[in-house]
Amino acid sequence: MLIVLANSKGGVGKTTIAVHLAVSQAERGRRIALVDCDAQDASTRWLKDLKDDIQVFSLKTADDLLEQMPAIVRDFEVVVADGPAGLSEVTRALLLVADMALLPCGPSGLDLRAAQDAIRVVRQAQEIRKGPPRAFLVPNKIETNQRLSRELLDTADSLGVPQLQPIKKRTAIADSYGQGTVVWRLPGTKEIADELNEFFKQVAEYEKEVTS
Repeated sequence: MLIVLANSKGGVGKTTIAVHLAVSQAERGRRIALVDCDAQDASTRWLKDLKDDIQVFSLKTADDLLEQMPAIVRDFEVVVADGPAGLSEVTRALLLVADMALLPCGPSGLDLRAAQDAIRVVRQAQEIRKGPPRAFLVPNKIETNQRLSRELLDTADSLGVPQLQPIKKRTAIADSYGQGTVVWRLPGTKEIADELNEFFKQVAEYEKEVTS
């Protein structure tokens, strides 16, 4: 199972979601790898600080992805790929081998437009492959009392891909990278951890559908 985090815009939460998803899967005893496709190497540095037993691969070109990803996917139960910002050839290559594409989207007009661009590329990959990847919008950094967040949630259903449970904007989530950990290992974060666990469960449910 290859789960790709993709979007045409930086700062929407791809790396944060990728690392938390990979660690949550590893904590459940699954054989996990993370493939870092972003030139900034943020997820690689984050997992190095965590010191968890998650193997990290760095694939930065479309050719490397297309040549090496199939073997990586065969060797692990779940592979999480942290895609680059932008709809580059690397992103397109990821979508040509992915089973599931998660498309984080923040509550702004620019983020929504970027998500629409990413969905267009997903549709192209689905047409080429006659099916996969299964794509899901991930509303991220949501503040339910803010107009832009409400508008994103109201608009998301019109984009033509199902949306997963929104992830709320939380200081602890934003701080977890600087702390070199994941949010549920920080003190006083049980409520946030419970919210993320619901998100992870939803991903797992769709994973079963994709692999069945």
